[in-house]
Amino acid sequence: MMNRRKVGMLSVVGLSAAIMAATATNVLADTQSPLPKAHSAAPSTEQIADSMASDMAKKLHLNAATEKKVAKLFKTDGEDIRQLQMKLSEKRHELNSLSPNDKGYMKKVDKLASESGNITEKLTIEYAKSRADLYALLTPKQIDTLENYGKQAPKAPKES
Repeated sequence: MMNRRKVGMLSVVGLSAAIMAATATNVLADTQSPLPKAHSAAPSTEQIADSMASDMAKKLHLNAATEKKVAKLFKTDGEDIRQLQMKLSEKRHELNSLSPNDKGYMKKVDKLASESGNITEKLTIEYAKSRADLYALLTPKQIDTLENYGKQAPKAPKES
């Protein structure tokens, strides 16, 4: 069984991964233009990386050489991150397929939770490494622009 400290660490790591995924999803959503109606094939990792780099280049005023480096970074890191996400998804499917009526249920849950935690930790580190590599390519002004992008948007009204 997992102790409270390990559960707490996994929670922090999981939350960090969720925040990074949400940020990446928001940036990607902000940078994507609507697809033509005739387009039905999913874009490749390379196409997504090129599109994200192009949009980032426009917003941050990157030169062509830096845009090319950013695209390469998005391609390589994106593939590594995608593989870890797939592994994590497999563990979730395994966990969801278990039943409390199964023999050794809690032992299996504990094992899958531990494996998921390890993958989540690797995923969080990969996100952080990718972000650090991206920042290494940018000027301080570009980093500031990137970090503050979208913060000026009006806040949604609070529900009562």
